[in-house]
Amino acid sequence: MAQLQQTWDNQNFFQGTNDPHLTTTLNEIRETIQHIAADCAPFGQHIDQAETLGTDDFPPLLARVRGIHQTRTALLKKLGNVRTYISSALSVDAKDTNASSLMPTIQQVGAELNQALKPMEVFLNRATPEFIDHLIAHTDLAEMAFLLTHQRKLRDQLLSVAEESLVTGLATNGLHSWGNLYTTLAGTIKCEVNGETMGLARAANLQSDPQRETRRAAWQGTRNAWIGHQATATAIINAINGWRLEETQKRAGVRELHYLDKSCHQSRIERATLDALMDTTYDQRAIGQRALQAMAQVLQIPKMAPWDLQAPAPTNGEPTTFTFEAAIDLIANAFTKLTPAMGKFAVMMAEKGWIDGQPTPNRATGAYCTRFSDPREPRIFMTFSGTMGNVMTLAHELGHAWHNWVMRDLPPMRTYYPMTLAETASIFAETLVREALLDQANTPAEKLNILWQDAESAAVFLLNIPARFEFEKRLVEARKHGVAIAPKLKTMMAESWAHWYEDSLSEYDDMFWATKLHFSISQLGFYNYPYLFGYLFSLGIYAQQAKYGEGFNALYTSILRDTGSMTAEELVAHHLGQDISTPEFWQASLGIVERSVTQFEQLATA
Repeated sequence: MAQLQQTWDNQNFFQGTNDPHLTTTLNEIRETIQHIAADCAPFGQHIDQAETLGTDDFPPLLARVRGIHQTRTALLKKLGNVRTYISSALSVDAKDTNASSLMPTIQQVGAELNQALKPMEVFLNRATPEFIDHLIAHTDLAEMAFLLTHQRKLRDQLLSVAEESLVTGLATNGLHSWGNLYTTLAGTIKCEVNGETMGLARAANLQSDPQRETRRAAWQGTRNAWIGHQATATAIINAINGWRLEETQKRAGVRELHYLDKSCHQSRIERATLDALMDTTYDQRAIGQRALQAMAQVLQIPKMAPWDLQAPAPTNGEPTTFTFEAAIDLIANAFTKLTPAMGKFAVMMAEKGWIDGQPTPNRATGAYCTRFSDPREPRIFMTFSGTMGNVMTLAHELGHAWHNWVMRDLPPMRTYYPMTLAETASIFAETLVREALLDQANTPAEKLNILWQDAESAAVFLLNIPARFEFEKRLVEARKHGVAIAPKLKTMMAESWAHWYEDSLSEYDDMFWATKLHFSISQLGFYNYPYLFGYLFSLGIYAQQAKYGEGFNALYTSILRDTGSMTAEELVAHHLGQDISTPEFWQASLGIVERSVTQFEQLATA
């Protein structure tokens, strides 16, 4: 294995956030957008006749769409590279002034592109089915088939071209500025932990410390830091949700769209599927509660507290820690059991400097996988300090990266998959690592350490993620009637935790609405339930290995490659012949979780 890097090497794109080529590239993009706007403008004249087009009108319009699509595809590669480079730099250092000044510009350029495309997009959403059939039958436009067909399901929510452009333009300095503010705060806020001042990313890692008092101090320090900024956090979360409600109302001229129906459309699932997922999980919430009770028993405490939810499994001696190299080696070996190509890929990611895990002073919290557009290369961001939790996070993000990698030869518009299906690959990767570790375990103590990860996952996905979903529903409903002030937000969060955790915790985290980034992401509402979907869906796929034998990896790869071309229901029906809108599908996956928790309980009481 070559020497591994724990910091990004992105110099093949730009030399730094002060690279003049960044500004030059953005100027080139803006010039191209002007050409796209000129090419799209004529579609505005055809919108009123879009539903009555004759076949004689098709050829010139199709030729224009084809030209715009080719130009847009090339431009999106350029813009994608700039956006990924700058957002990655801000994750490493939230105080990078060059990146901070460029990010609003990048968002503005993206808005300008969306505005330029609006006449054509509105036309395509209103055009006759016959015109769309002719369009997607064209070789150069076939990749648009799924996204265009899916988008047209909400064509009754369209505004006029002028109004659509206005909404897009205002969102840059309105809606998305609030999301940017949260990201900046999270990267710059400092907290006190046992008398030491540190950033939130480091404090987040300390919530996985073996010492309970350290975990509590890190949790309390983070909480206190956000309490000090709760007025700003309140303004952010209210502004984002108020914007979404106002926009939804403005679009309700033909039909009022429920906020969960909008979310389901973005997640490419049916409302019946979301209802089956959440209702079945609520019926089986005791599985997650039992996991917490068994964890408390192992920790020798009466009940788990919020600062214990990321606790590592206790050990008799020194806690198990991993070097970055050891973590990559462990994950690569686990991936290799599915296919050697996936194991080699994990090593390649580290060797090429495509993973950034080295702690930095003004580092963003959390972890994510992103990608450059040309060439298509994934990148992973996290803060690695050697804990078992870090190893599982790294496996999770490498699962995302693998998903991107196996799709890299597909046309770009067939690679845009929703969060529901994105989380499938990441959680599948975690499962591979846990199963490999369990196979290697020789003693009850070693098995307990591995099954601890399963129990922790059960608690997160069956209780914490649904509690987030419950809170967000309450938040949206409350925001309909006015601003939800901080005390109200705390009450709603505590009630949401009580609804799912019940008495399995000693207390609830009523500041979670501020400390958790996911509620303040401006681009997407209801960001959380896709994690539960991916968790149970991936377990259902993983359980198919025995049935498909040597053909399983080909099946899994085909599923990943089709995530940008099908709804979740279509994907499962096509590849597995099952129906995810019924409780039975989710009950089967929950049965897998229940068996794992039972195994953990047996070791916890041994």
